[in-house]
Amino acid sequence: MTNRENGAIVETRDLVKVYGDGAQVRALDGVSLRIAPVEFVSVMGPSGSGKSTLLNMIGALDRPTSGVVIVNNQDVGRIRDIDAFRAQTVGFIFQMHNLIPTLTARENIEVPMRGQPFSARERRRRVEELLELVGLAGRMDHLPNQLSGGERQRVAIARSLANRPAIVLADEPTGNLDSQSGAEVIALMHQLNHELGTTFIVVTHDPAVARQTDRILIMRDGGIVHEHTVGTPFEEDLAAFRRSGLGKAILTGDESALVQIAPDELDALRNLLKDVA
Repeated sequence: MTNRENGAIVETRDLVKVYGDGAQVRALDGVSLRIAPVEFVSVMGPSGSGKSTLLNMIGALDRPTSGVVIVNNQDVGRIRDIDAFRAQTVGFIFQMHNLIPTLTARENIEVPMRGQPFSARERRRRVEELLELVGLAGRMDHLPNQLSGGERQRVAIARSLANRPAIVLADEPTGNLDSQSGAEVIALMHQLNHELGTTFIVVTHDPAVARQTDRILIMRDGGIVHEHTVGTPFEEDLAAFRRSGLGKAILTGDESALVQIAPDELDALRNLLKDVA
């Protein structure tokens, strides 16, 4: 049974990645996961938990020590022309947008299309279509230093979609943006996920970003320790509150713990109750 028939566009099986010859670091430790077509998944966890390494394995930027990665019905370990696979199947968005500073927005988006079976006319039409999608139709001839941080990341999103990839991998795409620009970028990705039917996998440290996705995977010490289907904003607030020190103290009836609750957690409860009212 193929992974498509099995309801997955991305699947990993017992994925292990070990770095180093002497003091080895086990960056991934037996990771098995399945991601459905058109799903929008976020990956969270502390630094060093394996988030970016997992993204690199799925995007064929690195090879696993052992285990299997299947993307869009292809066993990545058996692909001969890995560059062609990446160009045609996977789009990438990075924290530092990685735009070429001497190229305009239009030219940056064209870069992944070079070497692909597109005529100059087709490339131009595709670029204009993508800039329209990301709300930058009037900025196509601007250089990166003439764009705001949020606009540069929108260009990077458009570039990731240039070759109509099956999946887009985003590593901390809002990490260098202010909160408003970050929210706009994630909202745009959510919109494109639904409109284009492209699967998005986003690594983030920001719970507000993760809560805009369909499912959250939590990593620690190279493994997935928890996964959570995202509910309504109110359900997510309640879930976060249950995990807090105050929530646990209330649920267990621990009066001694209640008097030790931090002021910020009490403030969070007050805000939550205000929202309910």
